[in-house]
Amino acid sequence: MRRVMKGVVYLLVMIALLIVFLPKVNLYYAAEKLMAKQNITISDEMLSDTGTSFHIENARVLFDKLLVAQVQKISLNPWLFYNSICIDGIRVNEAFADFLPAEIQNFELRHWIFNPMHLTLRAQSKEGFFYGDVDLLKRSLQIHLRLDKAGEKKYQAMLGKLISEEGGYRYEYQF
Repeated sequence: MRRVMKGVVYLLVMIALLIVFLPKVNLYYAAEKLMAKQNITISDEMLSDTGTSFHIENARVLFDKLLVAQVQKISLNPWLFYNSICIDGIRVNEAFADFLPAEIQNFELRHWIFNPMHLTLRAQSKEGFFYGDVDLLKRSLQIHLRLDKAGEKKYQAMLGKLISEEGGYRYEYQF
């Protein structure tokens, strides 16, 4: 029994050390290179590694050299068993006002090791919220959107392209 307990303690310490000493900044730069292939650039950001998480503050997100959004804070939490990316304070460029809310309070992407082929999404804005699922096996994305009355009037151009469902709208995409 002592050997099993000792093995569990060693395993937990090893996992904790892996999380703390994971080269998060280098992983970020590698992800930035992958995003550059899709013409997505993050600039003017301030990076900080707190040991158990990684933060990006005051970032500007550009697509094809066009400013898409300014982000107040991005937090990456790599816990091996449960990983999440939380984005707070998103200000979308006015050019996209017909399709996206001007301010998105938060966006969260989560991955759980017990469901490894799925990513869950959540986002909240003043006009409503959405939640969704990315199925990596089927290579599909499904998003459920819920808007208030003002949001439905404001985003009619976008809502015409979505599937109406009880209580809101749905978007499906195969990649």
